[in-house]
Amino acid sequence: DRLIRENYADIYAYCFRHLGHRETAEDLTQETFLRFLRNVERYREYGKIKNYLYVIAGNVIRDHYRKPREIPVERDLGAVGEPMPDSDMEYAAERVEIREALAALESPDREIVLLRYYQELKIKDIAAVMGMPASTVRYRLKTAEKELKRRLEKGGGK
Repeated sequence: DRLIRENYADIYAYCFRHLGHRETAEDLTQETFLRFLRNVERYREYGKIKNYLYVIAGNVIRDHYRKPREIPVERDLGAVGEPMPDSDMEYAAERVEIREALAALESPDREIVLLRYYQELKIKDIAAVMGMPASTVRYRLKTAEKELKRRLEKGGGK
């Protein structure tokens, strides 16, 4: 119970960043904790419990994308038909550009960026989650940052 309270928000945010859909992110967050409880004895391989939860969440998200599904209507950009102030529209447009640029990255690079900047994990923790050396994580992060910068300067995910 305490484990869930302490980690739910981070795992939910991680799922939401990948999906952009609240209800699906909630479902996958719950599935993450269920899988953790079913396989709790294996978590020692990953060090910190939170690292293992991110590994599980990544697997749950990949499983979700493998299934045929309906396209989510909500993308967290305001209610349909609800007028948005100019500043909100600009913010929403920037978020869409960032989301598109992130989506255009290779899967491991996107994952590293999300774990570093959205989940605020340290390089060594990302290395544990991704199953790669810290030096590789650093290199891929720098490469991904350059690619994101290039895409955003060019105009979104193009």
